[in-house]
Amino acid sequence: MLTITIGSVNCRGLSETVKRIDIFTKYKDLYDITILVDTHSSSEKEKQWLHEWGYVGKFSSYSSKSRGVAILFKNTFEFKIHEETIDLMGNFIILDITIQDYRITLAAIYGPNNDDPVFFENIKHKISHYSNSSIVVAGDWNVVQDYDMDTLHYRSENNPQSKAKIHEVMHELDLLDIWRQQHPFDNRYSWRGPNHKQSRLDYFMITSDIEAFVVSLDIGISYRSDPVLINLRFSSQIRGKGTWKFNNSLLRETEFIEKVKGDIKTVIDEYESDPSMEINSS
Repeated sequence: MLTITIGSVNCRGLSETVKRIDIFTKYKDLYDITILVDTHSSSEKEKQWLHEWGYVGKFSSYSSKSRGVAILFKNTFEFKIHEETIDLMGNFIILDITIQDYRITLAAIYGPNNDDPVFFENIKHKISHYSNSSIVVAGDWNVVQDYDMDTLHYRSENNPQSKAKIHEVMHELDLLDIWRQQHPFDNRYSWRGPNHKQSRLDYFMITSDIEAFVVSLDIGISYRSDPVLINLRFSSQIRGKGTWKFNNSLLRETEFIEKVKGDIKTVIDEYESDPSMEINSS
């Protein structure tokens, strides 16, 4: 059995060396996989930051003033990254990765502050590209799942179109807000702002096929933005491919539809030529 701790932290900029080293040291001790958002990393600094981290890491950089996402690994477990999708605007990293004998899609996101459902539609397509049945998505979504349960001292609901799109993506990719799933009546928050405002903007989404792997999860305590973490226990037994799920977004792609139609016609023509088969093509 292998238990992996994944933590996600909004670090509000790591350009300052002392703060960056402090963050790296702290979370390297706590997590096997550390997801950092709002890093303020630039492509010119990635090699230096990776050297300071000391292990494998992936960066989505934008500028030293804003955005930025990182996924940082410890050498405490075996993993293999097969493929990666890294956003050039510093908003997401998506990895096709094997941990133990489990192949999953691991994504880190930093959602936009404005109401931008197109961003989350794009994330869905990028994740779907890898066709893995098991998915873990974490980060600062900048969208709450439930206005009543996940906010405090808000006067109005922010980003309602993005929230609706996330719910649509959850349905299509079989994703669960796992903290809310296990804490249906708890009010906990990961962000605190002016006028005593608080909200749960940082959370994990996982597919239902790995819900049984969850050992524990929590929202930590820190200044302004609290880390969220999940412990997943992977069995050493080799797992099958899991439940197959059809990517129904393909039904909106003309090229895919025409290919399926062509394949159907080819099969019908093949069997119609066999006198022993009766095919009704109407």
